[in-house]
Amino acid sequence: MRDTVLRVHHWLILIGGLVYGAIYTGLLDIRGIVVALANQPEVAKAFGDPNFGRADAFILLFSTLFLGPLALLLGVLVLIFVLAVFGGFLLPVVRWLHLPDWCATALVLAGVMAAVGLNSELWMPRSLWFLGLLARACRIVAAV
Repeated sequence: MRDTVLRVHHWLILIGGLVYGAIYTGLLDIRGIVVALANQPEVAKAFGDPNFGRADAFILLFSTLFLGPLALLLGVLVLIFVLAVFGGFLLPVVRWLHLPDWCATALVLAGVMAAVGLNSELWMPRSLWFLGLLARACRIVAAV
């Protein structure tokens, strides 16, 4: 009998199709989001130099496209390392409670997510600033 469980690529295709459908029907307004991010007061004057503004925007987009996946990979590797180390610390406790071994990893992941959520005031403003800078760079490069 054939296995009917959805695999990761099935979920990615499903989520991609749903996002595309939301954009196509107008439920998700990408242009409005980009305009709102690009018009933030912190980035409104970015790339305003008449001589080098467009080149700076292009360099930012190029660097982000090529270095972003490397930074994402590094972040995933750090997360896996943290899950392995702290999950190993919790493993004797989980076994003592007669729980499955994966509970240790799930507890550590929940702790990491809680720490990220509780410290959002540290990383959220910088992330929104960078997204605004990227949106501004996209608008400048795309404007011909």
